[in-house]
Amino acid sequence: MTLCFISGYVNAFTYMTQGKRFAGVQTGNLLSFAIRLSEQQLKEALQFLLPMIVFMLGQSFTYFMHRWATKKGLHWYLLSSFILTGIAFGTALFTPFLPSNVTVAALAFFASIQVDTFKTLRGASYANVMMTGNIKNAAYLLTKGLYEKNHELTHIGRNTLIVILAFAVGVVCSTLLCIAYGEYALMPILMPLLYVNYLLAQEFYHIQTKIKPIKRT
Repeated sequence: MTLCFISGYVNAFTYMTQGKRFAGVQTGNLLSFAIRLSEQQLKEALQFLLPMIVFMLGQSFTYFMHRWATKKGLHWYLLSSFILTGIAFGTALFTPFLPSNVTVAALAFFASIQVDTFKTLRGASYANVMMTGNIKNAAYLLTKGLYEKNHELTHIGRNTLIVILAFAVGVVCSTLLCIAYGEYALMPILMPLLYVNYLLAQEFYHIQTKIKPIKRT
């Protein structure tokens, strides 16, 4: 839920302060790119192409980083969360002084890592950046679960609805803060990110304490 709040917050931030571009919702960027292109506004169209290209590069980065972390025996989720926090901190700190394209590129990279790292919610697949699939799944799972009296499906559908709500709350909070503080509104995103780090660090600690050392005779 916290991750979806973060996604909603970041996407609303880039939309409000960086030329109506999205960090993670690439469908929106693609639509704007195609519309500007059809209107022969090439310069504006290229502005929407940037986050899409960086998002794709983020997928390549995540693939190789995941392989490296697995090879080294590192906790991938915790490592990814640290990387996300570092990107968010650097971007929030320097955004008021940097060109808009740098901010959008950094946050598109951020969103790409996030969407490829955290793919499940209590065992069920979900998307934490783009909500179309979640909206479809929530409707389908709730309908099927209620009609067939399947409590597990109903529970998953309910959780998916909560995810959608968290995303919307993130959008609302970001929009209000952007109106009030402009580009400085990115800084509060560090609080939920640090909370995610805390939860993952706790999980890592519990895993480590359960691993018993091998006794050598």
